[in-house]
Amino acid sequence: MNQPQPTPEDSSTDSAPETFDQLLAQEQEFLRLLIRTIGVSPSDANDVLQEANIYLINNATQFELGTNFRAWASKVVRYRCLQYFRDQKRRPMINLSEQAIDLITEEVCEQYEETERQLRKLNLCIDKLPADHADMLKANYHDGMTLKDYAKIHKKSHMAVRKTMSRVRHALKDCIEKL
Repeated sequence: MNQPQPTPEDSSTDSAPETFDQLLAQEQEFLRLLIRTIGVSPSDANDVLQEANIYLINNATQFELGTNFRAWASKVVRYRCLQYFRDQKRRPMINLSEQAIDLITEEVCEQYEETERQLRKLNLCIDKLPADHADMLKANYHDGMTLKDYAKIHKKSHMAVRKTMSRVRHALKDCIEKL
């Protein structure tokens, strides 16, 4: 019997977060990226993130599950960054107005969401590959193994592995474009 295929908007590996704590944990990488993009120095970014997290946790009852957590958390991060700059009597590493910071925050949210959609598509397409092709991708991109080393280990010619990898990349590109 045919199973319905997940859509790119579905998370192929993670179920949707169900609690505030899960949402907060899931967004940490994004929030750190946003803080750095707004202009907080690398040495202070974790402090600002921690302050934002404390605020988010202390005000968790203001958030309604099922609404856009990222948008709410982004506003908190924006405010915490502006407060950090005022408290430290510093400006961002680059001189930005509050309006520019608002635009950056909005753009980072949109770009991050698009990247996540593309990664979900990529994962769906990788799942459709034959196991040996998926293993080759993992060895090369995740483990950092060169194609030459992969060929030696699997007793194949380097050229054959290179051609196979090229075909796999094209197949992934085509698959992603079709989703």
